[in-house]
This record gives sequence, C-alpha cells and structure tokens, in this order.
Amino acid sequence: MNTEIHHREDQPGANSAAVQDSLVNLHRSLDAIRPALASLPLPVSPEVMAGMQATENAWRAMEAEFGMLTGSQVGELLGSRASGRSSYPSGKRKAGKLIGVRRRNAVVYPGFQFDQDVGRIRDVIPGLIAVIRKHGRTEEDLAQWLCNPSGYLDGDRPVDHLGEPERVLGAAEGHYGVEW
Repeated sequence: MNTEIHHREDQPGANSAAVQDSLVNLHRSLDAIRPALASLPLPVSPEVMAGMQATENAWRAMEAEFGMLTGSQVGELLGSRASGRSSYPSGKRKAGKLIGVRRRNAVVYPGFQFDQDVGRIRDVIPGLIAVIRKHGRTEEDLAQWLCNPSGYLDGDRPVDHLGEPERVLGAAEGHYGVEW
C-alpha cells in the first residue's frame, strides 16, 4: 500500500483527480437514489441501505474479477451453432446446468462457471444448482455465496475450488442445508 501512496504522490494532480472522480460519483449516486427513496411510502433504514450497497459492491467485484457474459457470448463460448445463440444458455439455465443472474434488466452469466480453456460449463455447476433448488434458494444467492469466504472451506471462497467438485458440493450442502 505504501508504494501506491508514493506512486500517486509522484504524479502531480493524481490525488485531486481521484477526489474529483469520487465527488462526481457521489453526486450521480445521489441523483439516482433520491427519487427512488422519495417514492417509497415508508423510510428505509440505514442498515437496509448499507446492505444494498454491500450487495451491489459484491456484484461489481464479481463482474470485475470474472466477467458477466451475455447470452450470446455464452452461446459463442460453448460452441452453439444456433442463429439465436442467446437462447442456448437460457435453455441450459432452465435445465439446471447454468447459473444466470438478473443485472441491469438482463440475464447474465458469471464467468467463473466456465472452463474457458475447453469451452464448457464446469462439472460442479449443475450439482450446485441442484443443491440450491432443493433448499429453495436462488441463483443469485448461489453466485454470491461462491464468491465469499466459507467456513466450510477453511475461509476460502468456493469459487477458488470449483475444480474440486465434491468439496464444493459438500460445502454448499452444509451452507444451504443447515437448519437452526
């Protein structure tokens, strides 16, 4: 972290540009959120807002690290020859073989579920979808769980162990199957 601070100090105006970008982002955020909050009949608690912000930040981190592919991109990656390539992943999703999440009014597919070297869906994904369906959870829940540290994996993220299907499936069953 120290080198980053020194690096920025070496670049004239870098700090002021970062501050300006932060202020612009703040104003855009407020302009987008205020009308939605004003339209609600009851006040929203700070805890709910903080939770929503944390969830959105997690989605953005997932997208930055793994990408969120469109249906057409998935169809191309998986070698679909259909003219409407976006229908191919939709069918796979309905069949419980592919995780799709709604983002910005579209269904997108987190890139972590693909073995891009061979152009296929990782073997563990259908099993994970079966676990969440059995426990009444959503694909959004699953995608978020995969990218967060898990006590069932000694604090590692499940996404970092997708090549170990039995281990990840056991962790998912432990996580979703626990009853209090």
